[in-house]
Amino acid sequence: MTDVVYVTHEHDPADPHADVDVDIEVALSAFTAAGIDWDVAAWDDRGYDWSGASLVLVRSPWDYVARRREFLSWSRDVSALTRIENPAEVLESNTDKTYLRELEQRGVRTVPTGWVQTIDDVEPVVAQVLGRFGGPLVVKPTVSAGARDTIRTTHATEAVVHAHTLLAGGRGAMVQPYLDSVDGEGEVCVLVVDGALTHAVRKTPALTDGGHGDFSAMAEITPELRATAEHVLASAGADKLLYARVDLVRDRDGELALLELELTEPALFLPQHPAAATALAAGVAARLR
Repeated sequence: MTDVVYVTHEHDPADPHADVDVDIEVALSAFTAAGIDWDVAAWDDRGYDWSGASLVLVRSPWDYVARRREFLSWSRDVSALTRIENPAEVLESNTDKTYLRELEQRGVRTVPTGWVQTIDDVEPVVAQVLGRFGGPLVVKPTVSAGARDTIRTTHATEAVVHAHTLLAGGRGAMVQPYLDSVDGEGEVCVLVVDGALTHAVRKTPALTDGGHGDFSAMAEITPELRATAEHVLASAGADKLLYARVDLVRDRDGELALLELELTEPALFLPQHPAAATALAAGVAARLR
């Protein structure tokens, strides 16, 4: 038996736009130091024997978006054979951003969002968000990762057309005001390993020229940041998971608001804070026991 399989995706090194998992080397080094036997596999490797692992660790299956149904089926199949972290039911709920609507109903302050489920919703939702907040707008699919198929626009017509395109592709859409604070204070990500807040980083805005949501700088976990992140985690029932990332931004009232709660495949920015990799290894070891 292998102790843990680190789950990723097939990476094409010849693709200049391919997403590279910068956490993997740091995590695997921490596993080795902790005496944890490990292997690496792509989630859609049909020949891999998942039953041979004590723990299947979902980390960077970043090509799942176009095949979400297949990915979720895989996670359920694996959970019938062995332990998977985060659990299959968490992956299912977290891979559709409508979870944000549920968290808002539980009292979490989120970025204001208009939800588009049908063709009839498109124009009224765009008009409502534009009328309430003005432009620019962000339009993105409810199932996405890494700002894929996401646009920033000041034109209502462009927003409507993009939402129609997403619906035509079988996906729901969401419409949000673009928050100026993203270009100033920035998006702050609070990293959580085995229930503990380990570190925080600022990201380069993904919707600006040259931006890709990459690491920008370390951030202090202030009392405000800690309280907000802990409230989000508790409201989602995610405070005991092996890993999580709470992405926050200031809304137009100056309050911290949840942009996303990443429980499926978030980058954990381990090279910037290797102690979090040690904590991840400890969390894995505890589950193996």
